[in-house]
Parts: sequence; structure tokens; C-alpha cells
Amino acid sequence: MSQLIGVQVERLYEMLPPKGMTMKPRPIRLCGACYAEAPCHRIEWQFKEKMKCDRHQFGLLTKCTNCETPFSIPSDWVKGECPHCSLPFAKMAKRQKIY
Repeated sequence: MSQLIGVQVERLYEMLPPKGMTMKPRPIRLCGACYAEAPCHRIEWQFKEKMKCDRHQFGLLTKCTNCETPFSIPSDWVKGECPHCSLPFAKMAKRQKIY
């Protein structure tokens, strides 16, 4: 697989969750503050035990803070905003609660 996609084996291992850590594929979660700093989904937001952002101490969001539409899968985040009301993910940080 490494040769097929052009990514080193070591890098592929880095993309996997730590040994013993389980994933929670739904709901999709994010930290608006992290997204404002670097607009991409972080795999650790989907760790089953992860309920807050370790960097900002905010509870992870599972839906838009404006219209409450659940987040779609990260591959659909072309514009980095809610597909229903167009509120940017980065602006959602203002309404995140400290965990």
C-alpha cells in the first residue's frame, strides 16, 4: 500500500490511532479553535475517549453552533463551513465551552 499511494510505511503508522485506542466514527467532532489555526480534521478528535481539545481545553463540537446541523464527513469539508448555514468552522470556537 505504501508504494501504491507514495507514502512511507512509517508515516502510515503515524496516521493510525495509538495501540489500544479505539475510534468513534460518529458523530464527527472538531475543535473550532484548532480548525482556525490549521484547517484540517484531526484524527484524535475521533478517539472514543476524547471529549475535549487538549490544546484549547474546549469541548469538541459535534454540530454547528448556529443551526445545529451535525458535521458531515471531513472529506466533504471543502469550504470549512457548515453546509446548511455557511458558518465557518473557525468562527464556531467563539461558542465552544471550556471543558
